[in-house]
Amino acid sequence: MLENYIIFGIEIYFAGLILSALLAFLNKSFKSGTKLFIFSNGIGFLSIIFYFLFFSKETLVLAQFNWFFEFTPRLNFLSALFFAIISGVSCLVGIYSLRYLELYKNDYSPHTVQCLMSGFVLGMQGVLLSNNAFVFLLFWEVMSIASFFLVFSDKKEESIKAAFTYFIMTHLGASAILGGFLILGQGTLIFNLDNITIASQNLSPNFSNLAFLLFVFGFGSKAGLVPFHVWLPEAHPQAPSNISAMMSGLMLKVSVYGFIMIILNFVNIPGWAGLIVLFLGILSGMVGVLYAVVERDMKKAFAYSSIENMGIIFTMLGLAIYLLSFGNYQIVAYSIIAFAIFHALNHALFKSALFLSSGIIINRVHTKSLEMMGGIAKLMPIFSLAFLLAILGSLPLPLFGTFYGEWGLIRNSLTLMGESSVSSNTVILLLAVISFVAMISGLAIFAMVKIFGISMLGLPHNPHMEKRNERADFLLIVPVLFLAGGVIVFGFLAKFIIFHITNYLQTVNFYSAHTITSPMDISSFWISGAIIFTGLVVYIFQKILLKNKKERSYHTWDCGQPIDATMQYSATAFSAPIRFFFLSFIGRKKSMQSTPIVETNPWIRKYNFELSIRSTWNDALYAPIAKSLHFMAEKIRFIQNGRIQYYILFLLGALIITLIFAL
Repeated sequence: MLENYIIFGIEIYFAGLILSALLAFLNKSFKSGTKLFIFSNGIGFLSIIFYFLFFSKETLVLAQFNWFFEFTPRLNFLSALFFAIISGVSCLVGIYSLRYLELYKNDYSPHTVQCLMSGFVLGMQGVLLSNNAFVFLLFWEVMSIASFFLVFSDKKEESIKAAFTYFIMTHLGASAILGGFLILGQGTLIFNLDNITIASQNLSPNFSNLAFLLFVFGFGSKAGLVPFHVWLPEAHPQAPSNISAMMSGLMLKVSVYGFIMIILNFVNIPGWAGLIVLFLGILSGMVGVLYAVVERDMKKAFAYSSIENMGIIFTMLGLAIYLLSFGNYQIVAYSIIAFAIFHALNHALFKSALFLSSGIIINRVHTKSLEMMGGIAKLMPIFSLAFLLAILGSLPLPLFGTFYGEWGLIRNSLTLMGESSVSSNTVILLLAVISFVAMISGLAIFAMVKIFGISMLGLPHNPHMEKRNERADFLLIVPVLFLAGGVIVFGFLAKFIIFHITNYLQTVNFYSAHTITSPMDISSFWISGAIIFTGLVVYIFQKILLKNKKERSYHTWDCGQPIDATMQYSATAFSAPIRFFFLSFIGRKKSMQSTPIVETNPWIRKYNFELSIRSTWNDALYAPIAKSLHFMAEKIRFIQNGRIQYYILFLLGALIITLIFAL
């Protein structure tokens, strides 16, 4: 009986998403559609909670639509994890949108944004419930097309350019996924995803390797792995902040889900394929965190931070694939996959909170540049606390769930290095992984300290900053608080959640003879509790011991000179040491011009300094490809001569070639 209620709740959820899109579009009122969107996502989240409580070890078949390409939506533990995150975060983003879209009603079309946002969530959730390749790709396209239109919601030239870059990359990735499924299904798209194991067993090594590499490119490009990441730092900053939160916090997780689904079911993945994924992950982590450190556009910095976190997740998955190829380290490999899934769930929470926070800040200062921010903490103390928790939640620090994902990778690597059966090459590889992850984590702390310190503390750089009371924006602040609090809750429950993820992996483990035990030998609950208890004790003692002491408040003193915002650290100056050490890795263009203040006195001069950060990947890889394609297009444009005979001839040639390949 309870099973039927859960299924009914999920059906109500999808019906609510469709109705919310129709309400927003037809009534020209985004608020009614947004409220239904919030309610529907709340119903979906509660339905999944009941699934976890009573049916977590079962696969629920939600319906049967045989007339629609044999679509039979089903829910298992893995898809339910991502389903819960998407519905929960979307509910909070909907609350945020009530106020955000009202503030930007002159820049965006609120009812159109809300309509597309409902379709966007529908596409993501549809991917999770798909049972065959055709329906998977259909909902993948719904997700991609909806987000494509959302990127250029403001219809500005740079937004349209970013959207089309995203459109090209996402469809190249979708084509690769299509190719992988066609190979597995031997030419049919009505290929049941539950048969991936059997299908991959029957493939020749060459076709098996080709299919897996296609999946690496397809899901990796959607996740923003370097060098397929070119779209991400362009598209995410241009979208509205509520959409940026969903694209970075949720859409990237759909690609992670798809790739994990392939890993768990694909048989005989060679070790070198795991090394490729591992290399792409480390490269993405390094590129993402370095550009997050030096970037002065807040939303671009958060976008590069997403690339960094996707790099860490794929580093874990690549190492797990490599270990699975040996046949002796399945327990460690699946433990690492469990930590990767847990890290992905945490990333969905804190990255959504960070992008929502960027929308609040940008609305106050009317710019995305960190150089023009500052002093917001005094104006918005409650929001500054929420933003601080979101910033800390994004870092591998105890108390927050993010810590346990990266800790699990390092702990499992160290455990494996202690095994006598591990080869020296594997030990060297594990040392390299630990070193790079440690460096990435340290630079991530540097980047987030820069973003919070420059934007929130000190004196304001922008004299035109909005100074309305933050109570007017409580609908914007509450979702950030809940998302940041969610990372803390995940920190408390880390051992419990990872244990259940590991149990699920045991049920789908091809090597079922091995028993997977709990991968955590420490209690996350007691660690988080001890940290909070210690903080409370210090606070209480400070209040008791210093309650009779008075402190005199006085402005900052600088040799009697007045203090202004120009004397504070800028984002450019703060990141200068990192730029110095990684000059060959970071593309930049620096220029300094000086002109005399008085023409007759050349010694007293005014200096203008300009620094721009350029993507080396654009200059070295994508720009030559774009030039080559443009050159080829110019050479073959003669075929557009307006003669119908030529067009019929081209169609005939294409038909003959298609028949040759098909037959």
